[in-house]
Amino acid sequence: MADVSISDMAKVVVITKGLTALSHELSEKWITIGRADGNTFQIAEASVSGRHCEVLLRDGELVVRDLQSTNGTFVNGQKISEAVVKPGQTLRLGEVELRFETAPDSPATAFTSKMLVASAAAPAAPKPALAPAASDTEVTKIIPVEPAVDLAKKFQVLFVDDSMAFLETFSELCGVLSNQTWEIQSATSADRALALLQEKTADLVVLDVGMPMVDGLQLLGIINRRYPGMKIAVMTGNATESKRADALANGAELFIEKPVTPAGIQSVFNMLNDLVLWAHREGFSGALRQVGLQEVIQMECHGRHSSILEIRNAEVRGQIYIEAGAITHAAVGTLTGETAFHRLLSFKGGEFQVKPFKAPPQRTIEGRWEFLLMDAARASDEETGMIKKPAPKTAGEHAGMGEDLVVVATCDGKWNSAGAGEK
Repeated sequence: MADVSISDMAKVVVITKGLTALSHELSEKWITIGRADGNTFQIAEASVSGRHCEVLLRDGELVVRDLQSTNGTFVNGQKISEAVVKPGQTLRLGEVELRFETAPDSPATAFTSKMLVASAAAPAAPKPALAPAASDTEVTKIIPVEPAVDLAKKFQVLFVDDSMAFLETFSELCGVLSNQTWEIQSATSADRALALLQEKTADLVVLDVGMPMVDGLQLLGIINRRYPGMKIAVMTGNATESKRADALANGAELFIEKPVTPAGIQSVFNMLNDLVLWAHREGFSGALRQVGLQEVIQMECHGRHSSILEIRNAEVRGQIYIEAGAITHAAVGTLTGETAFHRLLSFKGGEFQVKPFKAPPQRTIEGRWEFLLMDAARASDEETGMIKKPAPKTAGEHAGMGEDLVVVATCDGKWNSAGAGEK
């Protein structure tokens, strides 16, 4: 390959006084600019948000996207959400001005990226790795894991994040780590994510919390209602206990902080991959006509397992919570407790799935599971008996009789033969 001089490459250069030694060389990949560690171009200035904006070199121009920054991103004095900057023009992040240059006017100190990027370790076995700092002598590699399933199986995974830089990098890394068993799609907004899910269902959806218009927690609720049983993980760069509680309460399987190191991204991938494979390795599902739900409950309770049985038919979806072999909660529609439990066990058709346990929103059932199953069976039998019980027959409809009824005796306190007293 021909050598490319650094001076021939496009870059963004900080021109605000006191920060003029900072610049970053651009490539045709999205990069993030912000105050926090983990950005591709870090600018440690108070008016710059932790993750302020992202930029992409495309056809000799600079595409800029604001990432919900506190103090805004400006091009030619106008606040923007997305815009194009031409060579020689400036953009402002908070109080920091930068100029987009295709060739530097004067030498500048290049800023070393701290963002995870994909790189080839060797021509025969390309692997993603952390881009080394200027003083590093080694590159820490991320090693793909051996797949636990047939390579022919493709899992559909959807990443939703407002940062194109993160989506580009994380998708590439997860594709390599999964040995290409993940077929990955990405979306930067809720409406795009829902459009992709309408085109093709997903085995796993990974949502960012902080997104414009409709945030990740709102999108989580929408997906859960539209696609019951879909596995969803929430991943955010600003993890708090309240966000974690909200995400898990709204149906997320995992709540994860965004990784910023090779070890972190390997760990996050392992958790997500385990979630993708879980139903195939540990759980099971089936149709209610093929497998009796009572038998499934008996197996879970006998084994003192902790799990959630999700049962659904064409109209409704409900859950039965089993904790250490005890049934602690059931819910379907507006019903809870034993009433909901009986309703779920009365389904004559539908599907069920055994899902990982998490604490129920409330404990509504205290009785032993054996008695609960017997009560549910009795209630079902009574309901079936009422449905199948024939209507009372008229006198002339009794078997062996004609349409006319012959009276052979009457009783008015004592039995009288028919015709007695007649003259």
